[in-house]
Amino acid sequence: MEIMQALLYIGFLFSFSLIFYKFIFPSSRVQHKNLPPSPPRIPILGHFHLLKKPFHHALHNLSLKYGPVFSLRFGCCPVLVISTPSAVEECFTKNDIIFANRPLFPSTRQPEKEVVSFSIVPYGPQWRGLRRFATIEIFSSARVQMTSEIRTDEVRCLAKKLFAGGNGKVEVNPLFYMLNFNIMMKMVSGKRHFEGDELESEKGRVEFKDIRQMFSPPSGLAVGNFFPLLKPVSYLFGGLKTERLQRKRGAFMQNLIDAQRRKKRSCPVTDEGDEKRKNIIDVMLKLQESEPEFYTDAVMKGIILVMLVGGTEASTTTLEAAVSFLISNPNEFSKARDEIDSNVGQSRLVDDGDLSKLTYLHCIINEALRLGPTVPLNVLHKASEECVVGGFTVPSGTILLVNNWAVHNDPTLWADPTSFKPERFNDAEGEKLGYKFVPFGSGRRACPGVSLAMRVMALALGTLIQCFDWEKGEENFEGGGNGRKMENGRSMPIAIRPRKALIDALFEL
Repeated sequence: MEIMQALLYIGFLFSFSLIFYKFIFPSSRVQHKNLPPSPPRIPILGHFHLLKKPFHHALHNLSLKYGPVFSLRFGCCPVLVISTPSAVEECFTKNDIIFANRPLFPSTRQPEKEVVSFSIVPYGPQWRGLRRFATIEIFSSARVQMTSEIRTDEVRCLAKKLFAGGNGKVEVNPLFYMLNFNIMMKMVSGKRHFEGDELESEKGRVEFKDIRQMFSPPSGLAVGNFFPLLKPVSYLFGGLKTERLQRKRGAFMQNLIDAQRRKKRSCPVTDEGDEKRKNIIDVMLKLQESEPEFYTDAVMKGIILVMLVGGTEASTTTLEAAVSFLISNPNEFSKARDEIDSNVGQSRLVDDGDLSKLTYLHCIINEALRLGPTVPLNVLHKASEECVVGGFTVPSGTILLVNNWAVHNDPTLWADPTSFKPERFNDAEGEKLGYKFVPFGSGRRACPGVSLAMRVMALALGTLIQCFDWEKGEENFEGGGNGRKMENGRSMPIAIRPRKALIDALFEL
């Protein structure tokens, strides 16, 4: 009798497990006969065992075997991986609306709905309203031009700090981060956050680390995002810290809004025509008066969050990559400096109005975006309904993963793709790029801040090229490298010294 009960119990557990598995991991191939090719997978885990860091290299190796359009399964989530311009174009033209949503993961959700971010909000009326605000009030040509003084001031503060340091080694990554964060903060609230000496004291380094942790972009490929049943366990091993950072970040942004609100009440702006002095929070508070249901504090914090996250980390990494590539390629450095000297001279520093004439400088930034590690994988998208990509059926709910690195390093698209050659981005070639160069994404959810980001990076890099001589530090990017070399999680320093011809101009800072 006991044996019979045990067998019944085992049979019940097996049946329950089978039903549970079929429910959580339904066999899409029974429903869809023309799915993209896929490697063999492990039950429950799917294909996570195939992902080795760096992820973009692992995905590229899989594409060599299974084709440029193939599918994976991460836990309970189907994933479509693409790595050709034609597939990218098909996803973001023919199927643009279908892929206009972002997957909502535990790592991207905000506690108690404190933040409504247009970077992850579902495609629809609310997203269109937020996108319209960002396009008009933050990233429009008028606003970008209006904030040129902010960029110039902050870049010259950086040059002044480097000049005061004389000859020596500096770690450019944190300096670039503080530069970008200060620019975004002044656009958002009218005041900078870092004063420049934070890294010189233990207290300052702790504050810098806290800010960078609070406003670091979430990892979309974190394992915990794809196993909902493991959420309680993942919460104990990292989710608690993530939620604490989110709440701290929310309080930081709320303080910015409240401070501006108090300032507005105590010193009301009488000259409504002085748009130049208005920061983004001012603009949002004005709109909140007329549209309180839409411009809630949660929406305002979401817009601030996008600026402080999207406007800092990617630009920082790109600038660091460009510096390191130029150190390893002195001929390209000399070409960039000659271009600046020809168009700007040596009696003054490059400013925002000079950037349109510095075409080779922009080529350097584009080549750093192509070759560097800034955006190897595009931000994730999610299919809202079934569609066809590359002749294959893509089920609804599939996550789209674009391997930018594979596209940017494809030898059939780029001549000598592993070499640093900025001239490949000259005007003639630039017209033919199409979807083979997609560092800022594509389609409706593409980054709206491209113009602003390029101006910030060009002004910062151009100023450093004009004013300083660089030397290779202990360890940097190699000339044709595909990733950043790190030591103890920190980028290695470079040797930098003021350029003799610009001493007088630097003294005037």
